[in-house]
Amino acid sequence: MTLRTTFATLLLLSLARVAFPQAKPATSESTPITDYEKARQERVLHAVRTTTSIVIDGKLEEAAWQTATPATNFIEVQPRHGTPASEQTEVRILYDDTNLYIGAFCLDSHPKEIRVNTLQKDFSSNNTDLFGLVLDTLHNRQSGFSFWTNPAGARRDTQIDLDGERTDAEWDGVWQVATSVNEKGWIAEIVIPFKTLRFTETSSQEWGLNMVRRTRRTNEDSTWTPLPLRSTSITRISFAGRLVGLDGVHQGRNFKFKPYGIGSVKKAGATNPRTSSFNAGFDLKYGFTPKLTLDGTFRTDFSQVEADEQQVNLTRFNLLFPEKREFFLESSGIFEIASTPDETANVLPFFSRRIGLSADGQPIPIVGGTRLSGRAGDYDLGAVAMRTEEDGGVPASTFLVGRVRRNLPGTSTIGAIFTSRDSTVSGDFNRLYGADTRLRFFDKKLDVVGYFLGTEGPDGKDGGNAGLLGAAWRDDRLKVLSQYEKVDATFRPDIGFVRRNASAHTDAQVSWEQRTKSEWLRSWIATSRVDRYAAPDGTVETRQESATFGIILQNAAQFVGGAVKQFEHLSAPFAIRPDVILPVGDYDFLRYTLTGNTDLSRAVSGTLNASTGDFWNGTSQQISGTLNLRAGHQLTVSTTLNLTDAKLPAGDFRTTLLSTRVLLGFTSQLFLSSFLQYNATINQFTSNTRFNFIHRPLSDLFVVYNERRDTNTQALIDRAFIVKFTNMFDF
Repeated sequence: MTLRTTFATLLLLSLARVAFPQAKPATSESTPITDYEKARQERVLHAVRTTTSIVIDGKLEEAAWQTATPATNFIEVQPRHGTPASEQTEVRILYDDTNLYIGAFCLDSHPKEIRVNTLQKDFSSNNTDLFGLVLDTLHNRQSGFSFWTNPAGARRDTQIDLDGERTDAEWDGVWQVATSVNEKGWIAEIVIPFKTLRFTETSSQEWGLNMVRRTRRTNEDSTWTPLPLRSTSITRISFAGRLVGLDGVHQGRNFKFKPYGIGSVKKAGATNPRTSSFNAGFDLKYGFTPKLTLDGTFRTDFSQVEADEQQVNLTRFNLLFPEKREFFLESSGIFEIASTPDETANVLPFFSRRIGLSADGQPIPIVGGTRLSGRAGDYDLGAVAMRTEEDGGVPASTFLVGRVRRNLPGTSTIGAIFTSRDSTVSGDFNRLYGADTRLRFFDKKLDVVGYFLGTEGPDGKDGGNAGLLGAAWRDDRLKVLSQYEKVDATFRPDIGFVRRNASAHTDAQVSWEQRTKSEWLRSWIATSRVDRYAAPDGTVETRQESATFGIILQNAAQFVGGAVKQFEHLSAPFAIRPDVILPVGDYDFLRYTLTGNTDLSRAVSGTLNASTGDFWNGTSQQISGTLNLRAGHQLTVSTTLNLTDAKLPAGDFRTTLLSTRVLLGFTSQLFLSSFLQYNATINQFTSNTRFNFIHRPLSDLFVVYNERRDTNTQALIDRAFIVKFTNMFDF
């Protein structure tokens, strides 16, 4: 397969799109919606002020609920796009001086078949019955908040940015929900304090609103405001309807104080004595204006209770581990630059894990810092200032980040970013400057993105650049992506992330999804891609040409097979394993792949990702798979195996990474979890067992036991017993 072949495929698929129009949906007595903008404008829900107390018990028994006109007539997104939902949903909204109340009655003709499989906070939304809503409280059609629950009362919340292109599931808000199931369906009763949200101080509020209902046994999604594309979600804020009638509401002082204390007893090795330690600190949050939030931190909480999941790296390039510290998570999307949709980022100008964490994930003490984030007029603003202590030979440093993004008509944006690191060592500094843009056309189906970044260091070092220009077209059947990105060898953002520098990257992709009328087959999918990296002198270093074909079933199971032809040029020896070194040269290899998953809402389910064929100048078989076992919605056990068996002239090797997650949810506030990992490559077994009691919203008690052992000798590497307590004071 060549680049020419790929674009010929694109042309043929584009012609097919015209020659074979969208298959008609399954039988429906109603005509599908055709004017989605008109339908959006007609969706208006009136919130009703109540003076009576609302008890959050999942029953909607208070008389005040009957004074509100319900939102009804939900419209299917999947599988019969644009037609009335098969199961009806009624949603009423009340409010008083301090809270917003949402009462959702999800009628169900088969209540005994309601599927719910977890109590876990921030649960996966794909594999359970659920109700969710989004609130565009600034009514800018760009940003907002979402709140989701399932029939067991599990909670999931996200912060939305860039019209749904960026959703931050790590954001946590103060809110409560109670649910119940009866012979007619299930009920969700939600209360959201106004101080959890961000809105203006106008006397009469108008917010964007959309809501979603998922009936998992039929894999049906329906929304209150119809979505013009199957591939979109209610997090696309610009498609929301309106919530009106909110008069005389205020955020209050919006001041939060969250102290934490953490004590630990640790032992390194079998012969070393135990050591103990205690640390404490706090985070502050203050609503500087209704749209701008000022955060402060002293001795930042490092989230020591959660372990990073190990990864086996068989590439020549860096791996990205996610940020988990609460202070850095909220509004983090403001600091991200525009990039081509559906692509893994190669360059992040600001990556908060570079502050206070070493390259191997060990904490470097943070003295404190502040962050300002939010909106002023048509501008999104973000600023960070942090200070770390000297630690283990690493000098104390000051970190500064500034970000501004202008929102343009049609949810397009243009922005600029600046980062800086200065240490106490004279002349030790790093700067980054950059600008980016995202332009949207044709009802947001076409995205054109670009960025340009530059860095500098002492004595003219690290004065490199990085830039990208890309475009993507996405509708329900055809997705086309093309981009060009160039990263200099001397581009070095000290508080950013670069997966691969010294390269010119060209990427072209096309994918096609064709719906069917089958009762069991939802669609078939085909993709083609060419991915190419070249060195600064023009030498091709990596080239991948791939093609896949697969099917998606009505129950969301899917199976995809394909082939990948890969070329790699090594200009220097590459140690793929410590004792297996590939010599300089060119390598051509062809691999065959298979990926798939069963219906993940079932009590027993699984995923598979396998490949076989040539591997550099030898062969390999790679397989990763997960087996999920669920006992109701309280106990989940997931076991994942990642295995590589390679045979190369330089030496054979095998990597094995086996992990098991066990989650026992007693209630939606009380959990016991365990994460076990066996890494045969480094002969280590690690365990992270955690008891978590959420004693009030955003306030936790953690009791944690961590251990690492050498699997060859069974010798103890280290162990730790940790107790951590946090409490949110909300004023």
